[in-house]
Amino acid sequence: MTIHKLYSQRKRDAEKDGSEVFVYDKIPQKIRAQIKFIWEEAIGPYYEYFGFEGNISENNAGWKCIRRAVCKSKGRLSLSSKKNPKEDCEGFLFAEQNIDEWLDLIEYTFQYISEIVPTLGYLPGKGITQKPKVAVQELNQCFLQAGMGYQFENGQIIRVDNQMIHSEIVKPTLKFLNDPRFSGPQDEFLSAHAHFRKGEFKDANTDALNAFESTLKTVCDIKGWSYQKGARASDLLKILREKKFFPDYLDKSFDQLIATLKTGLPKVRNEEGAHGQGSKPKKTPPYIAGYALHLAAAKILLLSEILKESEK
Repeated sequence: MTIHKLYSQRKRDAEKDGSEVFVYDKIPQKIRAQIKFIWEEAIGPYYEYFGFEGNISENNAGWKCIRRAVCKSKGRLSLSSKKNPKEDCEGFLFAEQNIDEWLDLIEYTFQYISEIVPTLGYLPGKGITQKPKVAVQELNQCFLQAGMGYQFENGQIIRVDNQMIHSEIVKPTLKFLNDPRFSGPQDEFLSAHAHFRKGEFKDANTDALNAFESTLKTVCDIKGWSYQKGARASDLLKILREKKFFPDYLDKSFDQLIATLKTGLPKVRNEEGAHGQGSKPKKTPPYIAGYALHLAAAKILLLSEILKESEK
């Protein structure tokens, strides 16, 4: 079921100046309640009696699995001291103030909804009234309406700094990297987002650029173009150009693109990620990490479009 904007929210939206500002460290009470409803519709109830058989047993097993997995990863015996696993998760949902701890539970429950629920067979018989894809869409809509800079994409929570960049660049990039041939770049790109969400900006920077270089290598592999071990982005870009991977009619544009890549991504990585940091640890600012993520995504997306065109 889609969340509809009520009058008060439409009024607030109309009064905004058009800028898009996300929060990353506060959890509105409203979204806690909205997620509780999504859980009930997409995971189903927990049955408080013995002797149940058939479909409904999977509901209880699901809630127990979720609670156990999250508790085990956090080294806890319970999430909110509730015996019922569903209530234990809900207690944590409403009480937890640490955003990263809270998002861990949200991520795991929606991984369960996305990956396990579709395998359970006849869902209405389990009290499940919402399809997994719709549940994920609703969660992301809730995040957006709450002004929280997060989305659930490709099985994990990722941080969003600009909704337009996310929808027009990051999401298509993730879709492209779902291609099994790009499993290496996909892992690195998702790892970059995981580090970014946790504030590990230096690691996010390094993984973003690793994903970009791995994409270049994968393109060369797909095309059967050899490259030396340890080849860097500039070396790989030179191969792609020599092989006329870039269309001739865009030659001047790609001159500018290659210059941007040489002075952008590789330089960011060399300065902030890959080399020694000296006697004093260097701190990578969040705007540098965000720049690296978005720039890497834009370049990967561009390469994907060219590759798709070349494979027709």
